[in-house]
Amino acid sequence: MLTRIEIDGFKTFRDFALDVPPFLVVLGRNGAGKSNLFDALRFLSRLAGQPVAEAAQHVRGDISEIFHRDAEGRSGTEMRFAVEVLLDGTITDAFGATRELSVVRVRYELVIQLRPQSVGSRPYVVHESLRAVDGDFRFLDTVGPPAARRFEIRHESPDAHSVALPAANATATVLSVIGTTSESATLFALKRELESWRNLHLDPAALRRPDGYDEPDILGSDGAHLPNTLHRIAGLTATPDRPDGVLGDISADLAGVISDVSGVQIDEDGRRRRREIEFRARGRGEAVSARVASDGTLRAAALLTAAYDPAHSGVLCFEEPENGIYPQRLITLIQRLRAVVDRAVRSRDEDPVAPLTQVLLTSHSPAILRALGPAQDDGVRPDAVFLTTVTRILPGRSRSKVTQPRLISAGRRPALAAQDDLDPNRRLISPAEIADFEVRQALEA
Repeated sequence: MLTRIEIDGFKTFRDFALDVPPFLVVLGRNGAGKSNLFDALRFLSRLAGQPVAEAAQHVRGDISEIFHRDAEGRSGTEMRFAVEVLLDGTITDAFGATRELSVVRVRYELVIQLRPQSVGSRPYVVHESLRAVDGDFRFLDTVGPPAARRFEIRHESPDAHSVALPAANATATVLSVIGTTSESATLFALKRELESWRNLHLDPAALRRPDGYDEPDILGSDGAHLPNTLHRIAGLTATPDRPDGVLGDISADLAGVISDVSGVQIDEDGRRRRREIEFRARGRGEAVSARVASDGTLRAAALLTAAYDPAHSGVLCFEEPENGIYPQRLITLIQRLRAVVDRAVRSRDEDPVAPLTQVLLTSHSPAILRALGPAQDDGVRPDAVFLTTVTRILPGRSRSKVTQPRLISAGRRPALAAQDDLDPNRRLISPAEIADFEVRQALEA
């Protein structure tokens, strides 16, 4: 589970820092940086398994465009990331080797530099480190002068030797070449954690397609393979008392979100060896095929499926859940998703190896705030943040528009003097400003 992210030099981010709870709603106007935040998470996820240049192809913009640019269009040449992560207590690799981790709260730091070539530019990893959050032990570090820089993998076992990799011209991360727990159990666990992060960009056409029996049973980023995914979840979680398992929970939650639907079911066509999603119509008993279901119904079903899937825990990112759903029903959807996350957190408290589920949503709809929990003792909502853009003067006197998080206050905003004393990443937005944003969004809609 991601607990903190810091970004500097990527797209609209300079000196950006955000503590991330298990459930987080990111609000803001168009262009404030909501999608850029998910791009950063997607980039980090890809870097755990791919070279930098290849990972950059999965982010909007070419390689030079993902580096921060000032107001005059001049591109930077360095980006920095740091993430703090809560890992599972054990990790199993592809060869069945299982290791217990000595540390589960870790901080991973990464610096990427863009260097000019004879034709164009190429990105290089110039720093990478992994250490315990509560302690000084480093599992991975970057040492030595630039010309002889090297990555050192330090094993947890006291009788094991460190392994060094050349870092002067590294075009990939160390994480991307770790393949087993024997190389480093903690590094391998972090790699698996980052690779598990999912960004859903649901396509109604993909959601409507039936699945063949031999097709994948993992929900695609576009929503493909929803029938097989639901079939797998039902079989994996079935009990004598609940033959449909978690599929029953998904149906109940969907019925609470979509007013004319009483549940979801799977239509099996054994002759043609394929499955299709059907939605039960409320009050009529008839089944409606996914081919003619509304986009909002399909999106809600896919999002609930992804959140409930017991085999694929980790960070789940989803943009604008309000599309195709009435505002009041949107509140119900958020409450149901929040309940899934809260149950996973409670299970982890009782069982150290229970999987965690984390949901991050971006939205233009302040109505979502009505579905969130109460403020903390300091008057700040713990599960929502408002992104805005501000103009900063960078070194060299250049101007730059950057994304800045503003925590959402449940009471009055502190006096301006108090605001000025706060770290830029800890400044607040008041309920009155949120209300003004809500009115403007409604008028634009």
